[in-house]
Amino acid sequence: MNGSGVVSLLGLAAWLLLACGQDSAPAKRLARREGVSVSPIVRSSAEQCGQCHPRQAAEWSQSVMGHSAVSPMFNALELMIEEQVGRHAGCEDGAGVLRKGASDGACFQPGSGHRITGAGGPGWCVNCHAPADNLESSMPPWSRFRATSRRSVRESISPLAREGITCVACHQLRHADAGSARAGNPSWRSFLTGIEYPSRPEDRFGLFGIANSAYRFDATMFSVPGAAPLSVERAARAHAWKPGAHRRPSEETARYMRSSEMCGSCHDVRLFGADVLGAQRGERFKRLRNAYSEWRSWSQSEQLAGRRAASCQDCHMSTFPGVCVPASGEANTRFCPPGMQFEARDPGRRGVGPEAADSPTLSPVASHYFTSVDLPFVGPSPAASHELPGVDVFGTPLSARLRRNALLARAVKMSMGDVRRAAGRLRVPIVLQNVGAGHRVPAGFSQERELWVHLRVEDATGRRIYEVGRTEGDDEDLRDKIFIRVNTDPASVDGQGRPRGLFGADVVDGPDVPAWKREAGVDRWVGHGLINLQNGFLRCVRCRHEPVNGRCVGTPGESRASRFEDGVYDLDTGRCESNLSVSRSLFEVYFPVGALDAQRGLVKGPDAIIDTRSLQPGLPRRYTYDLPIGRAVPPFTVRARLLFRSLPPFLVRAFAAYEAAQVARGRRPGGPLVTINMLKQLERVELVSLVSVVR
Repeated sequence: MNGSGVVSLLGLAAWLLLACGQDSAPAKRLARREGVSVSPIVRSSAEQCGQCHPRQAAEWSQSVMGHSAVSPMFNALELMIEEQVGRHAGCEDGAGVLRKGASDGACFQPGSGHRITGAGGPGWCVNCHAPADNLESSMPPWSRFRATSRRSVRESISPLAREGITCVACHQLRHADAGSARAGNPSWRSFLTGIEYPSRPEDRFGLFGIANSAYRFDATMFSVPGAAPLSVERAARAHAWKPGAHRRPSEETARYMRSSEMCGSCHDVRLFGADVLGAQRGERFKRLRNAYSEWRSWSQSEQLAGRRAASCQDCHMSTFPGVCVPASGEANTRFCPPGMQFEARDPGRRGVGPEAADSPTLSPVASHYFTSVDLPFVGPSPAASHELPGVDVFGTPLSARLRRNALLARAVKMSMGDVRRAAGRLRVPIVLQNVGAGHRVPAGFSQERELWVHLRVEDATGRRIYEVGRTEGDDEDLRDKIFIRVNTDPASVDGQGRPRGLFGADVVDGPDVPAWKREAGVDRWVGHGLINLQNGFLRCVRCRHEPVNGRCVGTPGESRASRFEDGVYDLDTGRCESNLSVSRSLFEVYFPVGALDAQRGLVKGPDAIIDTRSLQPGLPRRYTYDLPIGRAVPPFTVRARLLFRSLPPFLVRAFAAYEAAQVARGRRPGGPLVTINMLKQLERVELVSLVSVVR
């Protein structure tokens, strides 16, 4: 499966017959340097670890952790950024702004002369998506002279690193204390001024900042002091690691592995460049992923309230949100296999079993499914593990889809208040609340996760009075906006060889365009249109003509961006120079990297990031649809559904078109990273369905 190194559940028994053969030279070099003897387990694959830990390896093989380095969307987005951001004449094939730079062939900013290659953080993506590369250094540095250095991550790294967030990537980590703030990418360097800015400003105050891969490998973690290194030959004769083949981590390391800080090092992601909104808080970076910071804020509020806050592991490495047991009544096939019913479990409740296949004792064990809202997005067809039948020994469904559905349903609650009819209008109150997550929902890459309400109102004759949020298929875009044109032609450049309009879109209002007014001082909204909790990306703009009463007024029917042009955005300070107020000088775009529209603007990351649409833990958000009903005949039936989708279809389509264009230009010798067939892997998940009748 695209070199993912996924281990089949059916092959577990065969693992026990495999030898642990591997190159022991790196371990011997490490032993000489560190003065200790080191077992080659330092570089073990999941298959080798699975010889003693088959349960953990099998669970991991189904997870997005095991696919992080080979994910088509990740590879396509990462490579597009390297190929297009900072591209100019003399550096036509891209600047590699997030890659390590070669000693020759780096790209420099015209005028300033500062290096673009690696300026945003060398290895910024790879450090988290393929952390085992730090053990092997297999990723080649970016060079404008060598085409082999400009391939995708999965085509460039070693087989071990292609396993993604694999066994050795987590079990050989040590907490990087404040004295080792250089771990990962603690800063970015402006290619306009050469000034370096911290991505972890906490370090300046003696607090340890964990964002942007602030982890540190300790390759002596599994060393056996005083013993000879285990050679390939001895391992082959042994056929499997014996008990005691590696020592247990120290208690300090064990505590770190149980902490949210360990997870946070890759789940707080700060992008280079100062955020126009964040700069008001003194931040010189953009919060692309903010799950750990959100969790930390929530956990502090829980502690102040006298409650224990669940950790990341409590929710994603336990039997939470629940297990399946034989049904005594009606089976619940939404979350369980046929003939079984769902039983909720609290965060942190673990199954009891052996740590290794030959462990003499039983103890609470950690689940390694790492269940999340994503299913591995692996290639032309879904992974077979999405639909595995049955449950494991703890009652957890083997189907990744069923686990995902249960997690989503436990996270968010939707309720409908009293629907009222008066003065020719219908008022439908909807309350949304994050009840099961210690971070905002949606989280993660929340700018590309859709969580929306489908509402339909019918009268007594069955006639539709109002409908919003309806999609006919899993691959149909939401209708709050309509993409008239998306430019994915990488050959579109300006006079200086820079990409123009690429991943820009001409967008017009759709029938579901939101028209909500927030009531003063509360999280309560009245109006109509789409409710979508997806966060977003903003771009600094100015009005192309003189603003009218502070607003940039456009012509009916024109695209949303037609009335604007790029404002002057300062990468270092986050300042946006515009003829509009701050609140109106930021225009929403829909790709993580792209231009203002399909014709104009350079390819770059967002100038600011929206992070307030998603739901805070515990805080209800209230919407009231205020709808005209005219002469419709009562009673009225109101149906509301809460739906989730991990990626918007327009994003997959755009990358499929871009990859096809790069194939045609000879830039993808290994074939396209994303194809249009991957739309078949998108799925709308229904979390809640409600019905109310009002007379």
